[in-house]
Amino acid sequence: SPTLEPAPHGMLRTLAGTAFGFGLGYCMPKIDALTPLAEPVEEALRQLPLPKPAIKLTYFDIMGVAEKIRLACILGKLPFSDVRISMAHWPDLKPSAKFGQLPLMDVDGETFAQSNAMLHYVGKLTGLYPSDPKKALRVDEVIGVHDDIMLAIRPSILIMRDPSLSKKEATRKQATMRKELADVKLPEMLGYYEKLLTDNGKGYFVGSTPTIADTAVVAQIKWLSSGMLDGIPTTLVDGYPKLKAWYEKTCSVPEIEAWYSSQGK
Repeated sequence: SPTLEPAPHGMLRTLAGTAFGFGLGYCMPKIDALTPLAEPVEEALRQLPLPKPAIKLTYFDIMGVAEKIRLACILGKLPFSDVRISMAHWPDLKPSAKFGQLPLMDVDGETFAQSNAMLHYVGKLTGLYPSDPKKALRVDEVIGVHDDIMLAIRPSILIMRDPSLSKKEATRKQATMRKELADVKLPEMLGYYEKLLTDNGKGYFVGSTPTIADTAVVAQIKWLSSGMLDGIPTTLVDGYPKLKAWYEKTCSVPEIEAWYSSQGK
């Protein structure tokens, strides 16, 4: 009789993901009595020694848009190669980079772009993205607020690169933009986070365990509170008790605390 070859790791991951995804993603949300089991079952599955893909994440040596992905890998115990390039090296790399942008993620030798796609991929591999469709919708809702905040801040960063402005004029315009952000836009948007945490009432944004929504927002709040953004107070989250408590709690998760200790942050 013919000898059967062992299934490749990619096939094993696909088969396992299909079976677990069907059981958790289809059955549990439709049987109310089983829904409370989703989180502990997903946590148990996350601990299974399934084959892991070979992941390489390439970005600049800053937090930026890659930090949420790094944190998801760290929290989900997913090994990855954290490749950081200098700004000086980027012009040489850019012409060959997919979509001409960073971050880039290599998965078993195949290259992907777009940070949110990478975040969702890691979330699905690690169980940090819920299989329950409604919980997944809530996670995506939080990430949408995160993205809105980033879009609101972006013009105040790009203004400093406007070749039509002198440095003095660009700095003046940036100060005006940052004041509006600090006084109006960011307080309103941080209030959305506060309400989402209040509505969930379980210590995290969705459910009672961290998800990729938490890794995205904790990286963002760390950046906003870092003092790196001129005109944005480092105490901005102090007026939001649930958000501040969540931030301190999430930063104290052993994996995240160890990560920032190793980064000197």
